[in-house]
Amino acid sequence: MKTVFICSPFRGNEEENAEKAKFYARIAIGTGAVPIVPHLYFPMFLDEKKPAERMQGIEMGLELMDCCDEVWVFGFNITSGMQFELDHARETKVPVRLYDKDMNRINLRTLRIDERATPEYVASIKGLKLLK
Repeated sequence: MKTVFICSPFRGNEEENAEKAKFYARIAIGTGAVPIVPHLYFPMFLDEKKPAERMQGIEMGLELMDCCDEVWVFGFNITSGMQFELDHARETKVPVRLYDKDMNRINLRTLRIDERATPEYVASIKGLKLLK
């Protein structure tokens, strides 16, 4: 089975974002993939509000990403934690798939005219090994 790292927002509205991450994980399972969702797992025993524990969780998440076949990014809002994960995916050349928050694949051919893709978003994904 293919393993996919789920990269989606968590900080801010943690309860709502956790529900969205669960939804993305269910979709991944439906495709036959094994979802790896560190921001659902680590907050169960690490305190997101304690900077040292948050950094520890992010570092362990990168270790899990290293074991994944792909990274799936959800939404056009890239948080600082997501950006850190994307930087790691870029460095390690892990293939990345882009989705909007409603699970629609982002069309790479039309991305430059997609009104949802802000300049910040485009800069965030630059240099990633993007999958069509």
